[in-house]
Amino acid sequence: MRARIMLFLAALLPGITATAAIELNNHQARNMDDVRSLGVIYINHNFATESEANLALNEEADVRNAMYYRVILIREPGSNGNIHASANIYRYHQENQRKSHS
Repeated sequence: MRARIMLFLAALLPGITATAAIELNNHQARNMDDVRSLGVIYINHNFATESEANLALNEEADVRNAMYYRVILIREPGSNGNIHASANIYRYHQENQRKSHS
């Protein structure tokens, strides 16, 4: 029984320590010299709202190990219901991460 409890707690640990990517506005993104761009993510899905599209961008940024993301575009190009969303994703430079852990 004790082993099962320990296994359960160990399975929960990664979820507890994981953090979601933080959305940046244009001003914040311009003033963050200690991060590097990981590229652009694109999402084209049938979302009901722009907030759902933003949540999907956040989740995709997490999957790609980004610490930050800045929405470039969220729009519905036609009446087909698909919302196109894109964002720049960012992460700290490796050398800055090493300095902060020292």
